[in-house]
Order: sequence, then structure tokens, then C-alpha cells
Amino acid sequence: MLTASELKALLRAQGLALSKRLGQHHLIDARIIERIVACCRLSREDTVVEIGAGLGALTEPLAERAGRVLAVELDRRICALLAQRLRSCRNVTVLCEDILRFSWARASGATVVGAIPYHITSPIFVSLCEARHAVRRAVLILQEEVADRLLAEPGTKAYGRLTILGRYCWDTIPLLTVPRSAFFPQPEVDSQCVELVPKVQPAPLVADEPLFFEVVKQAFAQRRKTLVNCLGGRVPRARAESTLKTLGLPVSVRGEALSLEQFAALANALR
Repeated sequence: MLTASELKALLRAQGLALSKRLGQHHLIDARIIERIVACCRLSREDTVVEIGAGLGALTEPLAERAGRVLAVELDRRICALLAQRLRSCRNVTVLCEDILRFSWARASGATVVGAIPYHITSPIFVSLCEARHAVRRAVLILQEEVADRLLAEPGTKAYGRLTILGRYCWDTIPLLTVPRSAFFPQPEVDSQCVELVPKVQPAPLVADEPLFFEVVKQAFAQRRKTLVNCLGGRVPRARAESTLKTLGLPVSVRGEALSLEQFAALANALR
């Protein structure tokens, strides 16, 4: 593991600078890294997909425990340096690609690990929801605000699309707080490490999962609008209103007021 000073020296020697646009914050706290890796409960039979491997703060200890690590990193400059640093780790494959285009069939049954960049948290999370049957579990470091969304209650500010999809797809287990001081450069907020275990049989039952995902997406696209207006581009207004009335919901209701069960009933009725 690189300390902050070692990381700075390495980047300076390579003529590299970290990108805020890519959300590049590297873990530098050895105790936090050890706790995160321990939470993954890995053996030599396991494959790990690491999201945003950076310069290998998590990659190296993951490789010591897992049989195979696919270290996914978007930044080509960082990717080349990571491959050079880990050339002696025979069980690590560095993949310079966008995790949003990653084929999860390449790593069926894998444990997913990573500190997720804030600006692409939602698309990564949705992608994992869609691919959850291909993974064993996910251990993710999320900004505190995002972790709060996964556990939020209807009607609260944090309640939204990630809450609904998270409850439908995963059992979410909070693991530990990761203070901002554990990163370089230091972000403005603390993070939370959570474990996501895919539900074998989601409840409630949804007849058309892609439609359910789309209804939830539209419901929170403009959260101050009524649900009828949010669905307007997909469902005729008259049909949306009649469906809500059938479900015992007012036509003025907003998506933030609906529970997971009500969203499932709505999607099933619209189907």
C-alpha cells in the first residue's frame, strides 16, 4: 500500500495528476483497507471484480486472498502504471475499460469491490442491480449521502430511485464508516462501506422487471412533479390516473410517497 507521500512522489515522477472529473480519491489508510478486505470474506476459489482500481490500494490485498482479481480502471495513464506496479501479481488482470460497459458474464459468481466515484454512483448501482444474478456479493465504499439513500424511508429527502432498486434487488448491510482522512486527495465528506447481497427471490414479485426499473426511474426523474406527470412521456395521462385510482392512490401523489410494494403494484398494473 502507498502512503500519501509515496503516492504523491509516484504521481510526480510519472508526470500524472489526479482528476476530479473522474472522482480519483485513493485509499491510504492501512487499517481501513484491512477491514474492508476482511469484510469481503475471500478464499482462493473466489474471483473479484474491482471497480476503479486506481493504483492498487485494494487490489494488492485482494489478490493476496482471492484466486483471481479483475482490476477495472478507466484512466489509461493510471491503468498503465497499475499494471506496471502489479506485474508480479500473477492472479491480477488489469482491464482498462469503463465499468459501465463491463460484461458481467466474464466473471460469474464474482465478489464486486470498489470505492465508487460519486458522479457515476447511480449508473454503476443500476448496472449492478441489472447484473445482480451474476455476482455473489458487492462490498462498496459509497459517499455517506448515497449510503443514506439506500436506507431511507418514504417521504424523506434521501428517499429515491436508489432506495427502491436497492430494496428490491439486495439485502443491504452497513459495515463501517470510512473517514475522509482515509483518502488522498481528501474528499469533502466521509464514506460508508456497505455489503450488498443479491436477493434470490425479490419481494414483492414484479411481472416485468425492465418496466419496473423504468417506472421507478421516471418517478424520480423530476421528483417535485406528480407521478402522473412524470409518467406522461411513457403512459397516457388518462391511463396513469385510472391506474393510480385502481390502486387506491390519489392522482396528485408523487413518487417519493410510494413504497417498494406500491411501485411493484403500479408496474404490474401498467403492464
